[in-house]
Amino acid sequence: MNETSFIVDGQQLDLNALDANTFKGFGYISCNNSSRLLLDYKWEHRDSYDQILQILFGGNHPLMRLLKVEMGVDANTSSGTEPATMRSAEDQANVRRGAGFQLIADAKKIQPALKTAILRWGEPGFLRKKWAAVKTADPDQNVSEDVFEAMYQWYKKTIVAAYETYGYLIDYVDPDRNETKHPMYRWIKWFADRLTNDQAGFPNGFPVEQYQQIKIIAADQNYERDFGDRMLADKALRVRVPAVGFHYNTDDSKNQAFTKLADEFHHEVWYSEGIAPMTFGKYRVRASNGDGIGGVQSGLDVANRLIKSYVKSRRSLYLFQPAVSAYYPGVNYSHKELIAVNRPWSGFFEVDNVGLQCMKHFTDFAKAGWDNEQAWRYLTSACDSKVSGTENLSQDAEAPSYLTLVSPDKQDYSIILVNDSPEPRTYHVQFKHIGRQKNQPLNVWESIGPNSPSDDYDSRLKRLRETLRPINNRVTILVQPHSIVTATTLTLASDREVQYRRLESPHQDRVLMEQGSVLYTDDFQYRQYPDDYLKLRGNTPRFTTDQGGAFEVAEVDGRRVLQQVISEKYRALDWEYSYAPNLTVGDDHWTNYSVTVSMKFDAHTWQNSPTGNYFGIGLRELTDVKGRLESAPYVFKVFSDGGCQLIKDDQVVDLAYVDNLDLSKTHQINFSANGNHLTAEFDGQSVFDFTDVNNPKFSGRVKLGSGYYHTQIRQLTIKKIASDQTIITKRLDDLDSAITYTGNWTHVCGLGNTKWNRTLSYGEASKEKPTHLRFAFEGTGFSLVGQQTVTSNLKVSVDDQVINWNLHPQTGSDRTENGQVLGLPSAKHQVKITVQSGRYTLDVINLIN
Repeated sequence: MNETSFIVDGQQLDLNALDANTFKGFGYISCNNSSRLLLDYKWEHRDSYDQILQILFGGNHPLMRLLKVEMGVDANTSSGTEPATMRSAEDQANVRRGAGFQLIADAKKIQPALKTAILRWGEPGFLRKKWAAVKTADPDQNVSEDVFEAMYQWYKKTIVAAYETYGYLIDYVDPDRNETKHPMYRWIKWFADRLTNDQAGFPNGFPVEQYQQIKIIAADQNYERDFGDRMLADKALRVRVPAVGFHYNTDDSKNQAFTKLADEFHHEVWYSEGIAPMTFGKYRVRASNGDGIGGVQSGLDVANRLIKSYVKSRRSLYLFQPAVSAYYPGVNYSHKELIAVNRPWSGFFEVDNVGLQCMKHFTDFAKAGWDNEQAWRYLTSACDSKVSGTENLSQDAEAPSYLTLVSPDKQDYSIILVNDSPEPRTYHVQFKHIGRQKNQPLNVWESIGPNSPSDDYDSRLKRLRETLRPINNRVTILVQPHSIVTATTLTLASDREVQYRRLESPHQDRVLMEQGSVLYTDDFQYRQYPDDYLKLRGNTPRFTTDQGGAFEVAEVDGRRVLQQVISEKYRALDWEYSYAPNLTVGDDHWTNYSVTVSMKFDAHTWQNSPTGNYFGIGLRELTDVKGRLESAPYVFKVFSDGGCQLIKDDQVVDLAYVDNLDLSKTHQINFSANGNHLTAEFDGQSVFDFTDVNNPKFSGRVKLGSGYYHTQIRQLTIKKIASDQTIITKRLDDLDSAITYTGNWTHVCGLGNTKWNRTLSYGEASKEKPTHLRFAFEGTGFSLVGQQTVTSNLKVSVDDQVINWNLHPQTGSDRTENGQVLGLPSAKHQVKITVQSGRYTLDVINLIN
């Protein structure tokens, strides 16, 4: 039995450290396209939108106490493009673009005291040349002070616009680049002084004195920790920067700089970007590793990070990137969230109830916040973490991991204990100078995986396990394997907010289909919406997510069109890399469809390449890690010189030419996929006719793209190939409880983001015991998805009849169909699949109706 002893001594509580020692709970980062689809939930299904915000920001025990907006620059910053609030030095900032600033406004209606923060990912186009040296190895010296004012004005105008538009003032600003490797110390000091002394150029009624008191938070480094050492060495910097933070690392610098900043100088230290749990807990409990609700990148892992980051580097606030994934899955960092929000037409969303409750083991049992809110404090002497690792805390997981939080009056306290190992751990705790009374009872709340595979995944989440009564101010607390426990003096058994209930969407999911054979159409007029619909959305079109550039609804010749607004002149100095403008739209359940676009080339913007000005349509996109048009497996591109390309898996497979292309006219472009047959037309003329016989792809969304030109899209129409065509109605993850496995299977979770839900199941053929999977469905067919690294043969039976004795799964790629069974009678079916030879890999099963 693993055992640990420690003392909870109220006399050790530091009440003079102010915000350096308050428990701040968690924060929500809105960035890199991650909140984009929330705009559509807000308009299409307001009840879902309100419920999502209530889960995160509402109630008496709010999970999120800060919302941070990472300002975009119209370039992809890993999962998509966040629009810039300004595109020229003369612009008035527009904070309605993107979702971040209005998300703050809506969250503040629920939680008025919510804190806010901003930083930038890069530099918008109008600052690109001036700030080019920021991407050198020594930007602190190479970026001239002459360009500081222009950057400051972008921040200032954005802050002022947020106040004038939504009525709130930002609380924290990081002047430096997100995840900089080389902090700009001169710039940070200059910015702090400019902010503190700025008195001119504000609108009437603006709270200038409050603006001057905005706090500086820096430097948001990624792994690097030298900023803390510089803070200790540079008093002038330390005075100007009251809050510090860094990303994806629990530990301090070698000199313990961040611990010293908190303990000796009372600076706030933030875990200013960390992961959300990866792979929902309902899938994790079915994995072969036996970790239950735990394991690498699980809710228990994140809980351990919160504890260890305080113990090792005094982090008092943990920010999720992202808390909500309101982008289409398949982009970089997919399946990393507390709430998945990517079905705006239905209003359906999914909550990781396991990950959420792991976090609520902290915030439900302590008042999170800042010093002036009477927030609870960390009792440093009663906190410890011996779990190894600096990010994925998977080594020595059986080691002690606990955190003690105390109310400022020392009357109440809560101890959070995490055990993500296969062995139980017992804690012996002694209490001194604390509590309302001697031997004050402790209520022990526990979250752990189900007892058996037949139990619901959440059958033992956040239950009041027992009430312990100390003897001689001593108590023993058992923490079971792969569980989290909160032992608290608070009496919350009757608190409905604390009692566990499964959180689910009020809406059932459905496929995006509009009427008849039309799956989706948009002429960008939005007549069925209020007159201010586009204004309130910053001219964001419905159901689209930008992956490069910026596509906005604009008025051209008295008519609204969708226009790509970033030209080469205004292209951003991006964060790391970004590709040409493109957007994603639609439902990844679509199979056979045609896309027709009425579009017009930009013939006025100066061209630096005959191949730079083009328009493209991508079909069946499911994975888009780099944010490119060519992430779609099939792409049809037409260039302004008449050249045409047909692209499959990023390789040109055919070329053609359109004669006498008139750039002054509007053109009709059509691209269709029916099974493995693709056709492309330009103004009614056939351009390509292609049959894919090498690992074809059969389902996915639509992508549209152009060069850095003001290309116009006047009409988008997506239709089924046939009005009675079948379509994917549901997708079962390989670890979904609807699938039953027997035989030689290995189930893995926490994998890369190109796998659905980061899970895979491997079935090995065996002579001793057949390797089967079974599932039931209602419909006319199904497809099996998963990249095959070795060959295998499958026997497929439907309703006890063998329909394929020797199915050879195609190799394919991640998220690609490796086998299909179509044309079954429309009815309920029982399916059995046997691995006859080799090793078969399953990612998901698409059910077709």
